[in-house]
Amino acid sequence: MNQFKFTAIILFLLVFSLPIALSAQADFSGFWKGIITQDEGGYKTEYGFELYLNQDGTRVTGRSYVIDGKLHAEMELKGSIYNTNYLRFQELKIVDFSVVENMEWCLKKGHLILQVKGDKAYLTGVWKGTTSFGNCIPGRIELEREVIRAAVEEDEKF
Repeated sequence: MNQFKFTAIILFLLVFSLPIALSAQADFSGFWKGIITQDEGGYKTEYGFELYLNQDGTRVTGRSYVIDGKLHAEMELKGSIYNTNYLRFQELKIVDFSVVENMEWCLKKGHLILQVKGDKAYLTGVWKGTTSFGNCIPGRIELEREVIRAAVEEDEKF
């Protein structure tokens, strides 16, 4: 085979395989809701946890929320996607929070894997973090993608 034919075949394969490779990229954008756990010895073993993610290619930005009754924390985060369905994230700063005495919120980083089962999407994985006191007791994250529905005003109902 001459050099021209070989180059033409390679270009043909690249042009037609690129859309397939790009479509394989998982979509992490959206609202994710579930729990975050902390191994034994933490302030509490389980909290409500939410992620609001915006994806641009392999880069992700957004907010995370930890909720426990009246206690809450909101963090700004960034992350990146690798191997099409893994998200590596890191919280950058605490934007809003409430506390109780002798407690400080962890700035977390972790690895989450996207799994799709039927029409549901899940993010699960592990996290670790730090506070000004030192390392936090790590744990797990289990989230499900939520569908955001528009609020309907009472007089707009049929």
